Amino acid sequence: MTTTENNLIHVAGNSVLDLRVRDVSLGDRQEVGAWDRGSVLFLDHPIEPTLGGTAATAYLLGRLGERVSLNTQVGDDAFGAILKGWLADAAVQRVVLPAKSTAANILLVAPDGTPRWHYYTGQKVEWRRSLAVTNAAWFYASGYGQATEADLAEMCTVFKALRSRGTRVAFDPGPWLFLHAPRERMEETWAHVNCLIGTESELSTWHKDESVMALVGRLLTLGPQQVVVKRGAEGAAFGEAGAGAQSLSTERVDDANAVGAGDTFNAALLHSLNRGASLDEAVEKALQLATAAVRRGKGVLGALE
Repeated sequence: MTTTENNLIHVAGNSVLDLRVRDVSLGDRQEVGAWDRGSVLFLDHPIEPTLGGTAATAYLLGRLGERVSLNTQVGDDAFGAILKGWLADAAVQRVVLPAKSTAANILLVAPDGTPRWHYYTGQKVEWRRSLAVTNAAWFYASGYGQATEADLAEMCTVFKALRSRGTRVAFDPGPWLFLHAPRERMEETWAHVNCLIGTESELSTWHKDESVMALVGRLLTLGPQQVVVKRGAEGAAFGEAGAGAQSLSTERVDDANAVGAGDTFNAALLHSLNRGASLDEAVEKALQLATAAVRRGKGVLGALE
């Protein structure tokens, strides 16, 4: 593995403060006319804040020793102050204009690990601000709750410009863009991506009947040099242009809250690729850290404990 500690990774996307409330019965709802015992749910666990979105990915990259800059929106409010503190602890450079408010996600988790989100998406991401970063080895972008077809068009413009400068592009569309962008626009964007990352359910949106190995092969024909399909407790499948698809398994963690596992996986993957690891080495490292984050139940904050 080649060591390239000075290679900047530039990250762009939504930064979210996640507030997790554990062991909540999601089905019990009582109608009350005024305050009484039925209107209060007493908790056995503290409410746990952690980073979400690209703030989580950037934070863990910084903790792993990478030079990181982040194009995002963080408000001048109490939630923003918490996020800024964590990002400063990880030495993340922020390329950001002050926003009126910070994106926040209240996450209610049932005893069996089933989640329910209440997501305030904050302000729009200004993707073109990333064009001011001229010295990045990698650029990583991900979709979020406000992302639309217009955002995808801007991302495509940024991807093409940065790749023309020699920057490699990693992209995780997330679930939201598949709701708003047509297949043709998405595939046009993928053609300008070096490493395409996503969950099996997201990336199989238009190819539901294919095996995961066939899915990797099909996505590689659309332009990405590398494709990584995250499969949760089943591990990951991946492949590179000119080579066959492979898969790796991971340790299953029962009745666990997997929130933050995807951000952890992506950060660990980019860290390894930036240090010269092969794709299979990078995926193996990503699975290890994502599983550690799930086991400890603290999102990216628990990945390195």
